[in-house]
Amino acid sequence: MVVAAAPPRQILVATDMSEGAGVAVTRAAQLAREHDARLTAIHVLPTGIDAEIAEGARADLEAHLAEHLNSTPADIVVRHGSAAYAITIEAADRTVDLVVVGAHGAHWLADAFVGSTAENVVRMNPTAVLLVKQLGKAPYRTVVLALDESAPAARAARFASALTPSAKHTLIHICVVVGENLMRMHGVAEDDIDALRSTCTERTREYLARLTAELTPAPTQVIIESGHPPTRLVELCRSHAADLAVVGTGARSQVSYAFLGSVAQHIMRQSQSDVLVVPAVRD
Repeated sequence: MVVAAAPPRQILVATDMSEGAGVAVTRAAQLAREHDARLTAIHVLPTGIDAEIAEGARADLEAHLAEHLNSTPADIVVRHGSAAYAITIEAADRTVDLVVVGAHGAHWLADAFVGSTAENVVRMNPTAVLLVKQLGKAPYRTVVLALDESAPAARAARFASALTPSAKHTLIHICVVVGENLMRMHGVAEDDIDALRSTCTERTREYLARLTAELTPAPTQVIIESGHPPTRLVELCRSHAADLAVVGTGARSQVSYAFLGSVAQHIMRQSQSDVLVVPAVRD
């Protein structure tokens, strides 16, 4: 049975009051207005900070939000501790449908070495996470749905379609022949590999046709190509001038800290567009 995704009703946006975080707040506010969703803004302070500094931080946060919310109402919360952990706990407590974060915060240089807060939020959260890179006050216009034949990818496509109903959606699949390079090393002819790729492509085309029929709105274009999936997807996002790329990831483990797939991680790091990462649902 197909379960269609619904628009978000609860959105959580995280901000460290940097310029990049302000861009995320602007996008979260736009989505909250578009879907009449309840918006919460969270700011996380280091553990052990004194009460006077914490009070000043809240005043700074209110000024920061006033600048970027465009009059959109929002609940404001200040927490202490690890940013990614605090954001994940707040998202769970509020049963949010979407977490919004900036691509880089105030400490982006350190993030490059220890793993960014944004990537850690994606790893830890069992809900969709929107990584915002570009300033956008209007609804998304051009969305690329990066799909393989997995359940998480299909769920991501459904969620993104509900999130961006007025956008033009392009569905993209990169067809890979499993063990292709190994077959070449053992002398398998290119014609035989091409035949396998054609079989794979035809099977994929049938699967994508079924999925496309389930999506609302329906994608305006379906593209099936071959190549290295992470690299080719980023190239296609750029060539199609996407302002949002969408990808699914695997199910969360018992400890909820999941491996971030190479495709999702590459798109998050290399795409010029915003990136929506939608996790699988654990049984």
